[in-house]
Formats: sequence, C-alpha cells, structure tokens
Amino acid sequence: MSLVREEINMSVMTTGSFLALAIQCAPNVHPDTSLDVVRVESGMNPYAIAEIIPRSERKSGQRGFISYLPKSKQEALKIVSEIEKRKHRYSVGLMQITSTNFKKLNVTADDLFSPCENLKAYEKIITDCWLRGGTLKRALSCYYSGNFSTGQKSEPELDNTSYVQRIGYAPPDKKYVVPGTKDDQHRGNSPPVQSYERQPPSFESWDVLREYPLPPSGTLPPTPQSEKIKDDVNEQTDVSV
Repeated sequence: MSLVREEINMSVMTTGSFLALAIQCAPNVHPDTSLDVVRVESGMNPYAIAEIIPRSERKSGQRGFISYLPKSKQEALKIVSEIEKRKHRYSVGLMQITSTNFKKLNVTADDLFSPCENLKAYEKIITDCWLRGGTLKRALSCYYSGNFSTGQKSEPELDNTSYVQRIGYAPPDKKYVVPGTKDDQHRGNSPPVQSYERQPPSFESWDVLREYPLPPSGTLPPTPQSEKIKDDVNEQTDVSV
C-alpha cells in the first residue's frame, strides 16, 4: 500500500542513509529499485502508516487508505493500536509492509518500525514476486497488490496513474521525444568508439634529410557528430551583409 507524502518531518531518512541501509538489509534487490519503491511507499519515513479502508466503509470519491506520518515509534504504535481496534488492515514502515503479511513473515508492527527489519521483509516479498512474475513490472504490481495486473492499472483516486507509473514507468501510450536517462542506459545505444592507429611518416625518395613528410594515407577519422552540428549551425547562421 503506497502513501502520498503529505508533510515533511524530522523522521524522514536521507537518500544516502536509505541506500546504505538498503544495500545492507536488502542486498538481493538493486538499490535503484528499492529507492524508487520507498519514495512512493513512504517518502522514506520509517514510521509511516497507511490504514486501508474497506470498500463497504468508503464514502463517494474517498481514497482507499488514510495516511499517517508520525514522528516517533511511540506515536506510530499508538496509531496502529487504534487501527487494530477498528479491525482494519494497514501497512507500516519504510516499504509499507501490509498487516496481512505479518504472520507469514513472523513479524509485528513493532518489528517493522525498525528500518532494517522492514527492508528485510520487503526483500522477501518482492523477491518472491520477481521469481514468480518474471519481469520487474509484474513484480512491482505483485508487491503493491498481491497480483501481477492491478499495479499496472490506472487508479482514478490517484490521478489516474498506475502504481508502476508512480514508480517511474511511462504510461503505455506515452511517447516521449527525448527518452528517459534510465531507458537510454538500458538501451545501450551509444555508438562504439573507434580507434585509429598512427602510422610512421613516409617521405619522397629525394627527401634524404626527411624534412618533408607526406600526408598519411588511408581514411582520416570522421568529424565528431557534435562538430558536424556546429558546422551546420554556423552555415545556417552566416548571413552575408
């Protein structure tokens, strides 16, 4: 269950401290993935809570959850106690582990307000989703909803975005003119760098003192694309008076 970050408070972790912890406590998940998930799930607040409102109790237009961003573990546990009295499901901590998973993971809400314990639980869930789903999109949907499709569907109460879009994936019908940096890195479309071997100079037979080397034979290295662009621009902007 993901949260919308509604305020900034002193309990929010820094990106650097989160990444260091993720590498230590969830080593089988790429840190980039963990960072994208935590930003959506809790805004890096280790005490974040989402109370899941049953459909039968929701008012028209109401979101399916209520976000709480306590500033201390004591305050967080008090909120959890109140939610449990209402017999509602809820999710807690950095990676928003849902209460329905507590028994299977052998953890409590108290345990999961520890950032490292929360990350360990997250690693178990998303690794299982990945192994069964086969793709990262399906794994993220599974982590969010327990199945491979719900997290890829738009949600009207969340600005008609899907969970995977909030993580960072582009909408299926969105075509950008300039691609994202991650897409570009994965595409690996940078042209290979060519190397050119320098040949020893040659001379005419009459140049006994070797004072006038001949131009090198063969094809010269091509002009870099950036230089071609500059030349084209210069030609287009060179207005004669």
